[in-house]
Amino acid sequence: MNIFRTIASGKHAFREEFVSAFLAYLLSPKMDHGLGFTVLSRLLTHVAEKNQAKPLNELASQFKSRLWENIFAADISFPVVELEFSYQGGFIDVVIKIDNWFIMIENKIIQSSKRENQIKEQYKGLQDVLHNEAIRNREFGENYRILIIYLVPATQSEGGWSVSPSFYNEIDKVELRESDFKALVSWQPATDETVATVSIISIIREILSDEANGMIAPINMEVRHALLSLVDFAIGEFQGFYYEKAAVKKNGSPKHKVADVLKMSGDYYVGIQYGRGGVVDNGWKNPEFLNTEVTLSEESRGWQYLPIEDFIVLVKWSIDPYNQTLEKLTWANSPFATKNLYRVAKYGKPKMYIGIKGGLKALQDMTPEQIRERTVWQLSSAKKSSEWMTCEDFFTTLEAKGISYE
Repeated sequence: MNIFRTIASGKHAFREEFVSAFLAYLLSPKMDHGLGFTVLSRLLTHVAEKNQAKPLNELASQFKSRLWENIFAADISFPVVELEFSYQGGFIDVVIKIDNWFIMIENKIIQSSKRENQIKEQYKGLQDVLHNEAIRNREFGENYRILIIYLVPATQSEGGWSVSPSFYNEIDKVELRESDFKALVSWQPATDETVATVSIISIIREILSDEANGMIAPINMEVRHALLSLVDFAIGEFQGFYYEKAAVKKNGSPKHKVADVLKMSGDYYVGIQYGRGGVVDNGWKNPEFLNTEVTLSEESRGWQYLPIEDFIVLVKWSIDPYNQTLEKLTWANSPFATKNLYRVAKYGKPKMYIGIKGGLKALQDMTPEQIRERTVWQLSSAKKSSEWMTCEDFFTTLEAKGISYE
């Protein structure tokens, strides 16, 4: 049984606060999970490695379970975890105090919950709280240090898992004090290995693997089951169990031919394997695609379900790319691997930019093999920085390297 999926299947939306509470539970060595410092120390270690933050490695290394201790030692520190930490103007999901370190974690499980300038405001709010505490309590002092962890979802598409550039933009806005650090951490592991993010699911899998191989102490059955359930829940994009709420035909089937869907309108979602990429792949210059059956639903069931208006535009263009366009669609995340992105960029006339680290120069430096094998290309309807190239830049660079998908 997966208790997370069960709760998320209720009538009301699953709240991010529930996931934040369970994360805080895992990060606190005081709780009854029996993992001690394991989750917290692994998180700090991975963040330190990805961000060249030696002080965080030193902080993580001090967490050790000891049987023989000096009861008069004054240098023994213990993490204190607070949920819904209050500051003037709002709350931070989780704050952890370790010695003079304060680790603030803002958790997002869906992209739509991102709020502009939230991390920047929280960082300032935490500093204000700590400054006021230093005024009230001289022993507290002003030598505190802060680690910002922005915990965000990766989204799935034909190209794999990727983190939206909008989350990177949010954390990039934060100007740190000299002694502080910041890190973007994703729930699901990103497919693009060039992106230096730490993943909570990867950390949990690492812990479970180490336990299975006898490298750490045994985990009790209930906690192991809870960790596996969290992995499954996150990989399922924090969704509950699906149930039929479909736009059915008279025979009760939610399946409809593509040709019939093209004549429909309304608040429906069309399910097809690999979502936008699946439409282009199956429909490319292929009128027979109109006879394919797809699922029509009254609600979205994840990234492979497209709003019916988007589905219709993509189908018409895919079948007849020379006389149809994709100008009406908006673009975000990474719905295409190289083949279909080339087709969309060259023939779709989309109002779209393509982003990779290093921009056009990085694309020009890639080998044809690296380009063909790449599964994650970030897309946006707006040019977010100089690293975002036009569609023409993209497909002409590929063609100069002998790559085309007609």
